[in-house]
Amino acid sequence: MKPTLVNKSDDGPILNSIISCIVSIECSEYFSEHLGKSQPEQKSYVTEFQTCLKSVFAHVMPDVTWSVEYRPRVDSGDSIDIFGKGSNFVVAVELDKNRADQVAKKFVSRMAILPTTTIYFISLCYPGTEHMNKSRSECVKYFGYCATLASRMENYYAGFIIE
Repeated sequence: MKPTLVNKSDDGPILNSIISCIVSIECSEYFSEHLGKSQPEQKSYVTEFQTCLKSVFAHVMPDVTWSVEYRPRVDSGDSIDIFGKGSNFVVAVELDKNRADQVAKKFVSRMAILPTTTIYFISLCYPGTEHMNKSRSECVKYFGYCATLASRMENYYAGFIIE
């Protein structure tokens, strides 16, 4: 079980490196048994996956400074699941359940609070509940909207689903 790239904005070497990192990760140890578990138990699986993904990014893209739960503005209370700061660009990776409202909300809020530089925004959705499978098509639709908006803002976007 690996993340599947569903939609992306324009091509670029940095975006392609990020995509390569994400699609290479085997996710079954994090998401094959989390359904049906309590929210705190699910959160621990997601936190382990977050740590793994940050390590992969740090190995493949060592010139980028990586952190987890990064707060771009202290006054907003929002944190980015995985954040990378490179030379003249930033990377924001958000891990969420398959919910289009979360995809849209995170994209809008993070694009508004991140610095004025090139932004590589990644939505990485994982199964949330057994009943969320029908939410996949709406996530896909919003991935397309995010990709279009990112391109218009001269930024980059990629949306992934772990099934």
